[in-house]
Amino acid sequence: MNNQTRQIRAAMYLRVSTEDQTEKYGLDLQQAAIEGIFTSKGQLENGEQAMILAGEQYIYKDEGISGTTTLDERPAFLRMKEDIENPPDGAKPFDIVAVYRIDRFARRLRILLDVIDYFEQYDIQFISANESIDTSTPFGKAMLGIIGVIAELEIETTKARTQAGRKQARNQGVYMGAHAPYGYKKNATKQLIIFEEEAEIVREIFDLFIIEKKNTQQIADYLASKKVLTPLPSAIFHGKRAKGNNKVNEPTFWRDGGVLDIIKDEVYIGLYYFNKSKNKKRIEKAEWELSPYRHEPLIERVTFELAQRRIREEVALRNSVKTADNHLYLLSGLLKCQACYDPYSDRDPINWSGTSKVIDKNSGKRAYYYHCGAKNAKKHSVVCSAIPFPADEIELFVTDFIKDLLSDPKSVYNHASSLESTKASKKHLERQMTHLIRELNGIPERREALKHQHEEGYLKTPEFDERMEKAGKRETELNKELAGIEYQISEGKLSDIYTRTLKVFAKRYKAFLEGKMKDRQEIFELIHILVDRINVYTRKATKKDKVAGRKKDDQKIPYQIRIDLRLPQDIMVRLAKEGKFEVRNDNL
Repeated sequence: MNNQTRQIRAAMYLRVSTEDQTEKYGLDLQQAAIEGIFTSKGQLENGEQAMILAGEQYIYKDEGISGTTTLDERPAFLRMKEDIENPPDGAKPFDIVAVYRIDRFARRLRILLDVIDYFEQYDIQFISANESIDTSTPFGKAMLGIIGVIAELEIETTKARTQAGRKQARNQGVYMGAHAPYGYKKNATKQLIIFEEEAEIVREIFDLFIIEKKNTQQIADYLASKKVLTPLPSAIFHGKRAKGNNKVNEPTFWRDGGVLDIIKDEVYIGLYYFNKSKNKKRIEKAEWELSPYRHEPLIERVTFELAQRRIREEVALRNSVKTADNHLYLLSGLLKCQACYDPYSDRDPINWSGTSKVIDKNSGKRAYYYHCGAKNAKKHSVVCSAIPFPADEIELFVTDFIKDLLSDPKSVYNHASSLESTKASKKHLERQMTHLIRELNGIPERREALKHQHEEGYLKTPEFDERMEKAGKRETELNKELAGIEYQISEGKLSDIYTRTLKVFAKRYKAFLEGKMKDRQEIFELIHILVDRINVYTRKATKKDKVAGRKKDDQKIPYQIRIDLRLPQDIMVRLAKEGKFEVRNDNL
């Protein structure tokens, strides 16, 4: 018999989080264990069971909820609070809350203490089936606090071990994402290897972007027209991902943002960045962590860098190409002022931008000019003294320069044949690069082995330090060798890219050379494909110079430009030797 004088009515709180916990601590198992507590409490003098379930409606189940989740984020617990605070007959609905284990309630001591404080406010006790804790006694309360501290210590230790294990795995090339990025798949050891069926699409995306100069929306439309599966459906179709859904759009509907994500992802040059977010928020790239392991690159580094460069240029030009007069300035973003440029400062030369003024009020006719961006005293502490110059004159000179450059494109096309002789050399370089990467990726494992030998006493500290230093030096040597080989491969790739670019625009060149290209947007694109920058040099104005408007003592007149091309140096040298162009001009 039990010394109790009345029945204790109990509620059950059951919680499961991950699938593993569901299997190990399932809801049925928890409920059965709690019912066992009721039976263990025995009977009252009148023969009734001492502890009973207050009612089926008082079994609260939170499924898929982590033990670290706050109480107000748990639906079943919130329902329990409503029942406690707003009982139907005004009396508390139950006397005690029973759980299977304390960590079913909380894995944080703060959360656990909040629970107990809340129950005490409403004179409700707490009992655990697994730890035999009963808060109706002082000893039970003390034990609850101790177990709570141990539970929190356990989760923090597990978390630290997990983080250390994850970092070590990443250092060994294990890709921790749910499935491999588009263009890759995971091998048996979960490292990234190229998946050719998707990789060829990635390469085509980069070619379309940097060679054919298509924007991301045009590329998305092209891929959709070819019925190419987007990354998620492709991963499911090829078994890279077990399940998923794509309910909103068709599996071949590409978004421009998805294309841009591929173009900007360093994973395609063999780099794996992780810990990109903190507290579910994206952090600055400078804070990302980079795995020392190098997986096989899908594209050459120079291809990736050219793509990033184009992204930056498009952002810079987006708001500066057209002005209020809706006139397209052909050289926007290319003209760089040397008059106010300080080579000892960290900043780049200021851009010259387009401007205009009305020269005939009746017809509204305008004259177009370029002026240094440092003319605005509100934005620059030092105002540039270079005077504007007519846009038509400089644009005509540059377009004539481009015509001279392309007057005999055959000499550029012939350059492609020379690339054939470098293919064998490129294959040799790629084999060397693969060997270097393999050795480089083995160094973290070598370091771990040395640490283990040192900890087990097989290596004394002096020898351990010596071998670790040797591994570090070898790592530095390998990175230098790898950078040198990547540079050699990039040189050939760069020439190939520009040769293919010229071929793609061959039809446009013909129309341009014949003076049939009238669309300023087409001419703008052509100039920006070939020209990297145009440096504008000035000299001090003299009394002989005719300057419109009010003259100032410190005025500078543009008198010379230098055009830097995007073409590889060997092509420029060849065309220069053949007298195809002159880069400098002293007669603006």
